[in-house]
Amino acid sequence: MLTKYNKDENQKITMGFLSYIDDLKDMSNLEQELKLYDEDENRQLYLWKSNVEDYSGIIALSFSQKTVFIEYISLSPSYRSQANTFKIFDDVHQKFPKYTILGSFDLVDQLRQWSERQQKQEAEAD
Repeated sequence: MLTKYNKDENQKITMGFLSYIDDLKDMSNLEQELKLYDEDENRQLYLWKSNVEDYSGIIALSFSQKTVFIEYISLSPSYRSQANTFKIFDDVHQKFPKYTILGSFDLVDQLRQWSERQQKQEAEAD
């Protein structure tokens, strides 16, 4: 489940997930990243919950026309798996069904595998 980042409600947990990213371990870089997502309406951060009550990670998205671009995903260490990454892709697809989903260089292989799985499931359903 994806929940849009709200500065007033979940800034601390968001900062925690962002700090798992090497480039954002430095506090000034992390604050600049949050500011970027606060000020640019085409960029959004979403907290992700698996099937538990607590948030398990964060996903950074940017939008253009009919495209949603996944900038990065940062998960708690115990949730880092391809299965959870695919669940996040499923959630993004469910939240933005009319958008084409693209991903950063780091995510492109997983996104391709997920897309192939989606196409196979759709073909089997027909």
